[in-house]
Amino acid sequence: MAGYSPALLDEIRTGVDIVDLVGRFVNLRKAGVNYKGLCPFHAEKTPSFTVNPKKGIFHCFGCGVGGDAFGFIMKQDRLSFPEAVRALAKAAGVTLPEERERDGADSGREELQKVMDLAARFFAEGLWKSGSERAREYLAKRGIDPDVARSFGLGLSPEGWDGLLTFMRGQRVPPEALESAGLVIRRDSGTGLYDRFRGRLMFPIRDLQGRVVAFGGRGFGDEQPKYLNSPETAIYTKGNLLYAADIARATMRDKNRALLVEGYVDCLMAHQHGFAETVAALGTAFTPAQLGILRRYCEEVVTFFDADAAGQKAAERAAELLEPSEAGAAWAVNRAGTFEGGGVFRLKVALLPAGYDPDTFLREHGAAGFTERIAAARSLLGYALDRTIADPDGGTGPRARSNAFARAALMLAKVGDAEEAAALSREAAAKLGVDSTQLWIESQKLQSALRKPRAAMSKPATAERERAHDRSLVRLLLQHPSARAALLPVTEDADLISPSLRAIVGALRARPDTSAESLLVDLDDPARSVLTALLLEEDHRFPEDPHVSIAGFRRRLEREHHLRRQREIAQSIGEAQRLGTVVDTPFQDFQALHRESKVVYEMLGNVAQSLEPRDNDPEGVQTNE
Repeated sequence: MAGYSPALLDEIRTGVDIVDLVGRFVNLRKAGVNYKGLCPFHAEKTPSFTVNPKKGIFHCFGCGVGGDAFGFIMKQDRLSFPEAVRALAKAAGVTLPEERERDGADSGREELQKVMDLAARFFAEGLWKSGSERAREYLAKRGIDPDVARSFGLGLSPEGWDGLLTFMRGQRVPPEALESAGLVIRRDSGTGLYDRFRGRLMFPIRDLQGRVVAFGGRGFGDEQPKYLNSPETAIYTKGNLLYAADIARATMRDKNRALLVEGYVDCLMAHQHGFAETVAALGTAFTPAQLGILRRYCEEVVTFFDADAAGQKAAERAAELLEPSEAGAAWAVNRAGTFEGGGVFRLKVALLPAGYDPDTFLREHGAAGFTERIAAARSLLGYALDRTIADPDGGTGPRARSNAFARAALMLAKVGDAEEAAALSREAAAKLGVDSTQLWIESQKLQSALRKPRAAMSKPATAERERAHDRSLVRLLLQHPSARAALLPVTEDADLISPSLRAIVGALRARPDTSAESLLVDLDDPARSVLTALLLEEDHRFPEDPHVSIAGFRRRLEREHHLRRQREIAQSIGEAQRLGTVVDTPFQDFQALHRESKVVYEMLGNVAQSLEPRDNDPEGVQTNE
């Protein structure tokens, strides 16, 4: 527990609302006593990620990962345990003891975070001070309200080669830290550094926790490139974040919708006009990780294309998103030829007039015009399908129609949502003059060829080996303190096949009076995930008075102990006979083997013979009656 007392960790854990914490990253919905949503740690279409607010734990029954608030933030933000404790202690308002010595990795990540925070404040202050009129005039020209600029933390990097370097030197930040953060570049000569961002409007890029992890810098004139972005660092991976997602996620959840634009200014202008569910793709090709972020918060994404380029851009975006998966064309069809099943997640396109982007359209037509365009949005895949069906050479004959049929079936084979697949198949069938069921059949044929091998689930490697008896025993120990007092003294490691269950029992032995949830900090994965699964298996509750269950497990444990002793003696006899002869085997070993066999036999309700000598026949054999 990295030097933190169990009492302190319990205080922090109880001070954190795990539903609120997880809800920042996952769109959770009430499901009985739990909350459910799509797992943020693996791709899934049916929610299997469960959060229990009373116990303060989470568990995904799809990939097997589980834990408490500490475990969630460690995995989500790639933090060490001490970092997670510090982050959650701050959120819970708990004062930590004097700072412990930190390892290099902890201090390195925290140092980068501090450097980025300092840089963000330096740039932001620079935008509003005297001498920065050019940058503020640019904001006014683009119609960006000063309050919006401040709320998004916009800034200005100074002209010259070492403005940031000089400032950081005054803050006693080593140049190596600036280089690791991607804020400075080493000169070609190898001696000295210079600022990466110079004379640019700065857009801080934040993670879902609201921490600055990178920057985008926009030139004011003909500078190349027009936009300069931070490189990847230990705290920033390009393609894993969306600009303004930390600000937009609450509105995305409330409206069950996200608006996806391409540029920083497009995003700011949308927020300025009241569309607070807007995010931007950071100028990169849209990635599965970014799509995963959106799926956590909403079920509909609307992206914006210029009308002249809609078909091409939609096809490109569809190509980015329609990767074959283990699900493939997982639809069902009945005799009427209709489709059913599948998850709900809609990708739509709102068309803008030729030559417009969201920024220019909003400034000219306002929020009302933008709302109309959103309401008229059409399926992204519909645009992509139009382009897929169209013959690139303009052909219209039988061969062209046959090729178009094949291309449409190939695209449909990658659509995971059954309802949208049904609508698209009907649309394509009408344009091709074929029956929609024909397209479905062809898509099913293509599905097997396209399907990627199912990714190995990250369930604990020993999950399949865990016996129901072992899990039931540990579940009883977790649920009832009285069972711990009765069964822990007679439970040995050899009684449990699973290393994870042995680790849980070991943690219980060390702290038999603690709550089951508190044991999570004593465990590593996969034992931590096994524990959360056991705690959430509500269908396996023991009665309030567990004495019958305790007695049954005690009998079984004692029988297993005798069986294990029986095997050990038999192996010893076998080894002695291998090295010598039967005559050389001590008779007491045979007696001990028989005694153990007799105990097991009688435990099963039978009558066993005895090797113990009668009083009048030292060599005889008697029967116990």
